[in-house]
Amino acid sequence: MIPNFYEAIKTWISSDISTDTKDLIIGQTRVIIVHSIGIGIILLNCRRLSNITDIKRVLFGYLIMTALILTNIAHGIATDQGGPPMPVIMLYAVGALIGSFGMIRLRE
Repeated sequence: MIPNFYEAIKTWISSDISTDTKDLIIGQTRVIIVHSIGIGIILLNCRRLSNITDIKRVLFGYLIMTALILTNIAHGIATDQGGPPMPVIMLYAVGALIGSFGMIRLRE
């Protein structure tokens, strides 16, 4: 059964907001939830990696994904189409920094 995201967040959305804005908020919430679950599953599966080459591949893939997400956010902000709230942007930026630090540490 697919959960109804509107029911989950309706207490935080005022009825004075237009339907288009509600749909946008629900869509962004859905994307953030699914992305967070996906990253969590990837990280749980990566705990068992012991081969340095495999760890580098996972980190490189994560860095590419984060770069694409940050590019998409920057494009949305630059073209006045909007972007996620600042805490979400900071989460991706910090994640990219941690991933970069991990790649640098693996090269040593």
